[in-house]
Amino acid sequence: MDEKYEDKEQEFPQLEAMKGHIDQLVVPREISEAVQNGMGQGRVRRRRRVIRRMVSFTACLLVLVSIASVRFSPVVAAYVSDIPGLRSLVQLINNDKGLQLALENDFMQSVDQSIEHDGIKLTVDSLIIDKSRVIVFYTLDNMDGRKRAINLVDVKLLNYTETSTSFGISDFKEDWESKQGTFDISLNNEIDIPDNLDLNLRVGTGNRATESSSVFQFEIPVDKEKFAGLKETYDIDQTVIVEGQRISFGTMTIYPTRIGLEVAYDPSNTKKLFSFDDIRIEDEHGETFGTITNGISSSLMDDNRQVLYFQSNYFRKPDQLYLRASSIRALDKSKLEVLVDLDRKVLLTRPDDKLTFDPAGVSREKGKKALVFHLKNEDPLDENRIFSLFDTRYKDATGQSFESNQTGETSTGEVHYYIEKADYTSPLKLTISDYPSRIRGDINLRIK
Repeated sequence: MDEKYEDKEQEFPQLEAMKGHIDQLVVPREISEAVQNGMGQGRVRRRRRVIRRMVSFTACLLVLVSIASVRFSPVVAAYVSDIPGLRSLVQLINNDKGLQLALENDFMQSVDQSIEHDGIKLTVDSLIIDKSRVIVFYTLDNMDGRKRAINLVDVKLLNYTETSTSFGISDFKEDWESKQGTFDISLNNEIDIPDNLDLNLRVGTGNRATESSSVFQFEIPVDKEKFAGLKETYDIDQTVIVEGQRISFGTMTIYPTRIGLEVAYDPSNTKKLFSFDDIRIEDEHGETFGTITNGISSSLMDDNRQVLYFQSNYFRKPDQLYLRASSIRALDKSKLEVLVDLDRKVLLTRPDDKLTFDPAGVSREKGKKALVFHLKNEDPLDENRIFSLFDTRYKDATGQSFESNQTGETSTGEVHYYIEKADYTSPLKLTISDYPSRIRGDINLRIK
């Protein structure tokens, strides 16, 4: 190996971890032409993979020089995003300042474990873990070339039962060779870093795995020395009042992958508080760390308490920290129920005239009956926001409870609410879970 490349490998310990990510490459034209010269269209996949390995080291080096910088420039981010083996990593950290800092501080473990079932090879490339979160980077390879749209859909962390999982990149194309993605496991209770991660995973069509789908079982040794014992805790214990609504902020815990902040809402509040529009953590230099937008953003402790998750500043080590916010989506508790008369196809109750019901829109989609609503909303704060308007549970007039397993919200203001096929006693009672009405007031608390 060239001596200058050996030096770079020592300088960037992430390099070895990143090698396993790259399968297909899109590299600058001059590099591509150099390695592709003389290659005919009829050469087999095995030969192409040899060529890709020849350029993978160069690509890794270019990428990691960029990663080691304080920020991704738009040009660098665009270039790195064109390398399939690193696309999932870049998309994740570009939207999460805390994870970018974690990577810059070598807070990642290479895994490179592969299992093959039914012509599909699943490789766990690398992971990031702390006491509250596990992020896994993986690659799927279509080994037998069959045309089938698959995705990773069922993830179980056997070490722990109280978890929530969100998925990164999804691709349902039938014609594919290899694709990368991430899954993000939120640990609802703080845990000790285990010696091994015991993962069970399945692949399936669309968003579902069949009972006959093979289970990919991984036992991954964890580098506990790298990950264990890293956290900071602050007891805020302050209450603020915004338009008569009491909000209490409890313990804030800073982990390398995220910040967890306990928030409690006074049960005697007259309004249901749905979500903060602009809550953030800010240091003495004005640098802000906002809420998680590409993973689990909060966890519910009970009806009046939750934990909000922010991008982490663990590796920044600021001298001062502030909690700031000014706008909260909220609605009078007396307006949370929406009654839909199915017989007359009208709304009997609604929060305000922003919400209307489309009687002509009651239709069947994908084998389910859909109620169609329209939400008129011109608030600039909601530009491009997609509202999860209703809770998944709903009732009929007898009090019988049902489950809506999917809602379709669009940025155009049209909301489809899917209901079960059943003999209902009208009206149906739906509960508002988010709405474009607000309370406003400056929150400015010193944390550190």
